[in-house]
Amino acid sequence: ADLVETQSGETYMVYLCGRPLANRGRCTLGRETAIQPMTWSPDGWLRTTTAEGIPMEVVPAPRGLTPQPHPPTRLREEFDEDTLPIAFQWLRSPWPDELFSLRERKGHLRLYGRETIGSLFRQALVARRQQSHCYSASTIVEFEPEHFQQMAGLVCYYNSSKFHYFYVSRDEESGKHVRVMSALPDQVTSDASTPPIAIAEGVPIELRVEVDFERLRFAYRTKGGVWQWLPQQFDASILSDEASAPGLPNFTGAFVGMACQDLAGTATPA
Repeated sequence: ADLVETQSGETYMVYLCGRPLANRGRCTLGRETAIQPMTWSPDGWLRTTTAEGIPMEVVPAPRGLTPQPHPPTRLREEFDEDTLPIAFQWLRSPWPDELFSLRERKGHLRLYGRETIGSLFRQALVARRQQSHCYSASTIVEFEPEHFQQMAGLVCYYNSSKFHYFYVSRDEESGKHVRVMSALPDQVTSDASTPPIAIAEGVPIELRVEVDFERLRFAYRTKGGVWQWLPQQFDASILSDEASAPGLPNFTGAFVGMACQDLAGTATPA
């Protein structure tokens, strides 16, 4: 922890913490920063104000400090700048231009199909951190895959062995379709896929995820249509350190974002 004394003589402690899901004991929000007031007892020891030595969920703000308002975070990103919004990150590569572009098509984030979603190397994945136990996220995808090696969609991601990926692809039986691929670190079978659902050719599709603590659901729709919810419910708690899996490189906390693969090596964009 770090200690600070305010201008009015109050002592506050800033420390790292995790907020585990009540039903799973897993911290999908990763490491977070907390703050709470402290007090010096008559015997010279620093103690929490309740003397219980436990974290507090709600604490009084320091007295007499000048407000430092921050502009509200935008709820929607149009990707109309030449640089990625600061909340978004990508995986590993020091050469992001080979993974995505914000200039190739103005007002769009163009992802170039790269390696599999489980790859530890060159992967076209752009995502932002989950900042609440409950959230909704959606993205509009323009993508016309030519075969089963090409995929693009919406991903809830922790690392290459912990994710739920709702993607658009194509195969000979279903044609263009959506389905979910999951990497499950706490199951006997570590990977699972839902049945493909055929979708219309040549039109954008909107993909959506709803996370409610440990419950995760996906939906899709075409322009002007109603949301079509997948019947399956997925476990969001696997997107955490506490879900057992080999010690692979990972983000700190769960992320949600967009990904694109082209295992044929032709870098088909979405």
